[in-house]
Amino acid sequence: MSAGRSETMRRGQRGAALIEFALVMVFGIVPMVLGILQVTALLVAHDVLTLATFQAGRQGAMQGGDLALMRAALARGLLPLYVPVARDGRVAQADALRGFALALGEVTSLDRVTIIRPARAALRGLTLRRAGVEVVPNEALESRSPSLQAANALTLEVTHCQRLVVPVVGPALATTLAVLEAGGRDAACYALGRVPLRARATLVMQSDLKVANLP
Repeated sequence: MSAGRSETMRRGQRGAALIEFALVMVFGIVPMVLGILQVTALLVAHDVLTLATFQAGRQGAMQGGDLALMRAALARGLLPLYVPVARDGRVAQADALRGFALALGEVTSLDRVTIIRPARAALRGLTLRRAGVEVVPNEALESRSPSLQAANALTLEVTHCQRLVVPVVGPALATTLAVLEAGGRDAACYALGRVPLRARATLVMQSDLKVANLP
């Protein structure tokens, strides 16, 4: 075999190896890295949602289970997902105001804030009327019945429609989950190319729970 032909074959092998490496990068490693980034972003978003749900529940516990106030508290808690952070860790006031408006709009139109407990059916004989409003009394709970004490434990569930920030992998994830959960209650969220994240919080009421705020 001539030296020229051997050199040509070696160049061809190097070229083939380079193409194989590029294919592995494009179809293997890059999607894996993007997938890891997307999962990490969702984990961070879920941590933010968990704290925000607690903040919303605390507002509800102090304000008779008022859903509008709980949504506002939830939007404030979700603000880290809606505002850009400067290198020094600060957020401009204008950005914070825009972020809160966007968060509140999405919390109101896309997210679900639901009081899971207490259920109306469990309140028979436990409510009274104050200023014309039916409430679950909150005072002197330590001397009240176990049923009334249980009725003063507010359990809140939030379903947040989270944006997917990683290109290619994010839309693919939303499409896959939409197919797996076709016709479910989160169809509108998937249709926007997002995924639902859920969190719960349970707090003891610090005010009379207004029965009208229960589902």
